[in-house]
Order: sequence, then structure tokens, then C-alpha cells
Amino acid sequence: MADPITLTTLLLAGAAAAGTELVKEGTKDAYRKLKDKVGELFGSRATRALAKLEDPATQEEGKKDLESCVGGNLGADDASQIEPFVNALVQALKEDVAGSSAAHARVGLDIVAGGNAFIREIHNAREVVVKVKADKDVIIEGIRMDPGKNPGK
Repeated sequence: MADPITLTTLLLAGAAAAGTELVKEGTKDAYRKLKDKVGELFGSRATRALAKLEDPATQEEGKKDLESCVGGNLGADDASQIEPFVNALVQALKEDVAGSSAAHARVGLDIVAGGNAFIREIHNAREVVVKVKADKDVIIEGIRMDPGKNPGK
């Protein structure tokens, strides 16, 4: 099972989309802005890791390097600064057919609940990863997956 989505995973998806000729300029711009913000917040090591991430020959190394720079939990200040850029890239990928094909939808949830956990209405994802630790019931309903291809007529 794949891990829940991380900032590194989103940047990898953005790099894949931005490297595709048919992807809209708005999507490429949203990726560039997120990439620049990550470099600003996490420094030159993160910037070098992103450059490796964009090159298929060094992608795995870049992913590991980036994870060591930005992995784990973000501080509240970093999270609030980066959130608009993450949201902009996610929205751009949703609206860009070529971009969403290059970076398919993943939903990752890692939930710890002292009581019940309710997960409802996840739509158009190709991968859904849910890790739940709950003291009571866990209810998951209303998940509609994207098969990754047009169903035809």
C-alpha cells in the first residue's frame, strides 16, 4: 500500500506535470511558485533536491534528499506559508487534463482519533490510502474512484 501523500509526493507530481509539453502554463506556474516557496522556506539543500527530483536520472536521489529537508511534520508557520501554494497547484492539476493525467489523484489520510472516525465522500482519486487508529468505530463511505481512463459509450 502506498504511503499518504506528502509535500515531497506533491512536488514529484508537480514536476511530472510541469515536464509535460501539453500541460497548461497555469499548472507549470503553480508548480514553479510552490517550488520557489519550498526553496525559500527550507533553503538551498531543498532547492538542489528539487532540481534532482525534476531529472528522471536523479529522481529517486532527489526524492530522498527532499524528504530529508522537508519531510516529517511542518511547523504551523511553515504550513500556513506553504498552504496557498499547495492549494494552487492542486487546483491547477484538477483543472488541467494533461496535468491530471501526468500526476494522478492520490488521497492519503493518517488519522488518530480518540473516538469514532468518519471518512466520507472521496471522489475521482486513483489511489486512496487510509491509516486510522481510533478508539471506537471507523466508518468509510462514499468513495468513488477514477479508473484512469474514459469509460467510453
